[in-house]
Amino acid sequence: MTVDALCSGALEDAGLSPALTELMRFAEELTRSPEAVPDERITALRAHGYRDEQIAEAVYVVGLFNFYNRVASAFALIPDDR
Repeated sequence: MTVDALCSGALEDAGLSPALTELMRFAEELTRSPEAVPDERITALRAHGYRDEQIAEAVYVVGLFNFYNRVASAFALIPDDR
């Protein structure tokens, strides 16, 4: 259920904590339009207890996954289901 909700973008139905839901919103915004992530999103993460170091780590992780996905798409890589 959690995976299905996350894949469909229904964060409220994923059963995540409010803090993790906010982090997922940040990750989505960072993926879709990194130049437009509002300051309020960072403020909201801090209000949920995330420290700046944790927010920076989230940026790095999101950035790396976006990079990996773009490389896989560029080379038309598909998972090996062995």
